[in-house]
Amino acid sequence: MTGGVIKHPLLERARDEYIPLCRDATDGIALALLGPTQCGKSVIFNEVVPVLRASFKDERPGSIPIVGLQVETVSEGRTKPKWIGIELLKELNHPIYKHIGALDENDYYFPSKGRDESTLRIALKEAFQNRFTRRICLDEAHLLTRTRDPELRAAILESIKSTCAIERSLIACGGYEMAYKGLFDSSHFCGRVIHFDFGNYSKDVPADVETWARILKTYSVKLDLKPKTLLVDETVNLLYWNNGTLGLLDKHLWKCSMLAKARHQPIDAAILRACAPPERERRSIALDIRKGREALRSSSEFPTPTPERRASEDQTAFQSKRELPNQKRAPFERNPRRNAAMEVALHDDD
Repeated sequence: MTGGVIKHPLLERARDEYIPLCRDATDGIALALLGPTQCGKSVIFNEVVPVLRASFKDERPGSIPIVGLQVETVSEGRTKPKWIGIELLKELNHPIYKHIGALDENDYYFPSKGRDESTLRIALKEAFQNRFTRRICLDEAHLLTRTRDPELRAAILESIKSTCAIERSLIACGGYEMAYKGLFDSSHFCGRVIHFDFGNYSKDVPADVETWARILKTYSVKLDLKPKTLLVDETVNLLYWNNGTLGLLDKHLWKCSMLAKARHQPIDAAILRACAPPERERRSIALDIRKGREALRSSSEFPTPTPERRASEDQTAFQSKRELPNQKRAPFERNPRRNAAMEVALHDDD
């Protein structure tokens, strides 16, 4: 809306810190950029990939040092390890898998029985090695943890963990829910993660309010307002309504602009308030931010527990896992007291 002339400190901080981190980090780790919806994560992702491709040039025949992929849901709002494997193999230009899903797929028919997850993992390992891949970049990575089944979530994260090795690293951009919905459930995976919090502007931080007002002044130059100081006058309200996220603010003001044009009048206070997001939407995003911040809190912010406190916490965690006599379980949730001698493992494959 403003022609890209807004100075956005949070975006600049991510450019200055996260992009160099992705370029210079040691191999074998996962670098996660997390933040609220519409904050600018995908903007950074689209800048990271070209920077990495310019930094990791490889003249060896067939080399693909940088792989970029946007994660998508393929079944009931979640993704699958098999889908990730095939998409990565396509990005690596694998001679067998690269035609899957193409319009001319029938010209390169390959029996589906050869597409089980074990075969895909073997092919993916060989492809990474022979393409000399150094960085695997995933956008919308929070979709990897969007499942209630902890075993399936662990399987997906294990599939993603295989992209990290001695000679390569994983770059992942996604929403806060990645932090509080499974990212730290597996110590083996989360022990590899370095996270970067994109953040948002807060009405409780004077410096953030000042920055937000300056951003609104930039928008004021481009919009037909009545009075011209309308946005600055509503600084705190606009900060609250849009949870301090620039993308949500841009959407809000674009909607105001369209409504004002339809009414053949400038944007006034009535239009500004009429186009504010629904309260349930605002609360949902605010809750996501709060839970994400809590999940990412540094261990240095917590006091070192005494042995007695550690024992108490361990006992509390143990008790919480025990099922109460009349407690109802979620659908398909396994009884923890069930005899596992004849347990059958189910895999979520096509």
